[in-house]
Amino acid sequence: MSDDVPVPPPGRGVQLSNTVIIGGLLAIAGVLAVSEFFTGDGLSKETPAPDAVLVRPDGTRLKLSELKGQVVLLNFWATWCPPCNEEMPELVAVAKSYGPRGVVFVAANPEEGVSSVEAWLASHADVRPYVALTPPETAEAFHVQALPTTYVIGRDGTVRQMARGRVQGWRVTKWLDDAL
Repeated sequence: MSDDVPVPPPGRGVQLSNTVIIGGLLAIAGVLAVSEFFTGDGLSKETPAPDAVLVRPDGTRLKLSELKGQVVLLNFWATWCPPCNEEMPELVAVAKSYGPRGVVFVAANPEEGVSSVEAWLASHADVRPYVALTPPETAEAFHVQALPTTYVIGRDGTVRQMARGRVQGWRVTKWLDDAL
């Protein structure tokens, strides 16, 4: 007598069960990843914003501390980033409408050099007045883990809002209204 017990080939029920289990695990992992993406460790509300130095493509320098007394809409983006490109027209429209009310929009690019940004600006001229290049240390200071990442900094220099991923113009408008 043999100790080997023949194992029948897996039936359709076992395959379906495995598919359901694997699918469920993937769904849970996806929910956790999305949750971390949108709620990760950005700078908390009321935290003083780092005093970053930003450089416009023409070489002029801008320090965030020089903007104290104004509300700053700070968006970290890249030319190669589809969500960045999708949200940029809305952010520019918001910036144009809120500029007279004391809101400064800065589109900070922490990853690319002047030549890449200039090439992109050739077909996105409306963004040019808002673009600044920043060293990677600035993105690190703002805990940027994904692009785009958007901050609203209040007149007192503290963080009022933060979001990772594409933000809608209506949401930014609400944040700016609250900060003003």
